[in-house]
Amino acid sequence: MKTHSLLLALPMVVLAACQTTKTESPRFAKADVDRDGKLSLQEASDYMVLEVFTARDANGDKRMTMAEWNPGNDAFSTKTFRSRDADKDGFVTLKEATDYATKHGSFKKPFQEADVNKDNFINADEAHAYAGSKEGPMR
Repeated sequence: MKTHSLLLALPMVVLAACQTTKTESPRFAKADVDRDGKLSLQEASDYMVLEVFTARDANGDKRMTMAEWNPGNDAFSTKTFRSRDADKDGFVTLKEATDYATKHGSFKKPFQEADVNKDNFINADEAHAYAGSKEGPMR
């Protein structure tokens, strides 16, 4: 799968990870920073960025290199890396990644799709339903 396709599928995968049963999962609880039982766009976005960042930061130094970001060395990933490296030091920090996602609304569309009741939050049931709608019935 190309990195571009992976990035497009990411919100569904992360929301599925947040909610694997109808009860609140530990990942959903981790994303719910203010502990109100629902995710704001900011909470969902920050959590999604954190999950990707942590998975790709191979050495755990809290700074992602181009090689960690773009192991396949494809042009799209190179471009996305450079757009997120705000201080142009050759690394993307978690702050740079979350700031970019916030500024550009990177997860706004899937968030709005998951927010069935249109209250600008995703509760555990909405996360579960959204994940199921994207990957089929959960088993």
